[in-house]
This record gives sequence, structure tokens and C-alpha cells, in this order.
Amino acid sequence: MLKPLFTTFITLILLSFTACSSIVNKQNVQLPQTKKYAIGSFWNYTETPMAGLRASTIVESVLSEKNIMVYSLIGGSDELELSTTKEDFLKTKKEEAKKVGADYLITGNVQEWRYKTGIDGEPVVSYSIQIIDLNQNRIVFNGIGAKSGWGHKSIGVIAQEIAENLIPKFIP
Repeated sequence: MLKPLFTTFITLILLSFTACSSIVNKQNVQLPQTKKYAIGSFWNYTETPMAGLRASTIVESVLSEKNIMVYSLIGGSDELELSTTKEDFLKTKKEEAKKVGADYLITGNVQEWRYKTGIDGEPVVSYSIQIIDLNQNRIVFNGIGAKSGWGHKSIGVIAQEIAENLIPKFIP
């Protein structure tokens, strides 16, 4: 009688740990480190102001930690407000990237960037990274990461962990 109760208890404990694990959808593409990369602001689909700018600067920092030369096209908060559509915004960023001689444009979308309500206020982050080959005008990498953390972690830490999981999938 005690053994089934103990087994049920252990199973519930293990399930509670998996509820906070990351879910990352990724494809393996190996892009050369020697090519020139540009990064633009990520498009923000959340209600959190400037979440796209925050995510893109975190990805930019993680890339620089890996000694990847990245030309920053990340503007300020007014940059996204001036664009009427995402297509116009991407067109502008592609043109800017070509002007600086970049081979690839790194961009993305932020789907979630908030703290859950409740006692612990757990951070929740979800964003995607896309790499556009500017010579062929096509997306060569598209990956998304989503993760929630414990109450003692910040949104920035969670966003950095996602970037550290996604970046090795396109740059060795």
C-alpha cells in the first residue's frame, strides 16, 4: 500500500521539474564563421514594450561571445514605430545589411516576454531567430526557443539561455 503511494509521489515530483524545461525547435545548418553577418531588431508580437530590441541585443551579445563578427543594425525604440509593416521593416534591414557588405541578416520575432502572475512571478520567454542569405534572398535558418524559469531568474537570463541553445545550430 505504501509503495504505490510513494511511486505516485515521485512521479508527481518529476513531472513538476519538466514543466519548466525548455522547448526548442531547431534545424542544424552550418554557416561559415568567416562570412559577414548583420543583425537587425526583432519584431515584437508581445505587449511588452521593446521586447524585440531586448531579444536582438541579447542574441548579438551571445554571438560576440562566440567571436562572430556582427554588424549591428539594431536601432532604438522609434525604429519599429516608424515601420508600417513587418515586410517594410525587413526590406529596409536587408538594404542596410547589403550596404555594409553583409552576407547574412540575422533577424527574428518575439512571441512572449513576460513574468507570469502569481507568487513567484516566473519569467517566460519565446522568440525565434531567422538567418537570411542576402545573396539568394532566402531564409537559411529558422529556429524557435521557448522557456520558463524559476522565480529567482530574470527574463534576460532566460533569453540568453535560449540564444545559447539556438546559435550553435547555425554557427559551429
